[in-house]
Amino acid sequence: MKHTLYFILALSLFACQSHDSNQTEISTASPGTDTMTDTATTAEPAKPVVPDSAYLIVPGQRVGQVELGMPAAVVNNILGKADSGDAAMGKALSFWVSKTGNGPREYVAVYTVNDFDGSGDGPKVDQVQVTSPQFKTIDGTGTGDALSQIRKQFSHLRPLAYYTNQKNQQVYIYDDQPQGIAFEITVADSLCTAITVHRQGTDVTDTYLPVHPDMTRLEHQ
Repeated sequence: MKHTLYFILALSLFACQSHDSNQTEISTASPGTDTMTDTATTAEPAKPVVPDSAYLIVPGQRVGQVELGMPAAVVNNILGKADSGDAAMGKALSFWVSKTGNGPREYVAVYTVNDFDGSGDGPKVDQVQVTSPQFKTIDGTGTGDALSQIRKQFSHLRPLAYYTNQKNQQVYIYDDQPQGIAFEITVADSLCTAITVHRQGTDVTDTYLPVHPDMTRLEHQ
């Protein structure tokens, strides 16, 4: 009887020690696992914000809802009546100017051309220019960005011309011809003030928006 009692006590003591050992192992492993999970979560990069399609700039294709090759009549249906414009010899330049807010007045300029090819289709969009920082490319490039930042996304930029703005600052026109997008950059701060979308593979200054008649083209070797 006495031997049986000793055996039961020894068995109980072994079971308690085994249980305590398992508790210690579980308690030790759990914090390590949680720490690894937290570290992995913290290390994840933030996802880039996708621009609203109504304000998306697609090089060589469109600015917002205005697309290259779109009939002028459709543009008027989308943007409404233009605030100002000029037309001559089958070419027209129309402006839609912002009217709200206390900041600078931004605009969308649409340049249309009638090829008079006998199709009867009428004038179509040839170039679109925008100054508002609301409009951005898929990677977030827009007006207000520095030239150094823009070059990271558009590696084929070349200065093609310059003009003097109302503040007596020189503004250079940089064009990425393969993609069909140009940027106006002020010399004073190297910031973008306007973006123009045009047809891919063309020189934007060949049929540039006639906003700057005093534009001087640069000679390239």
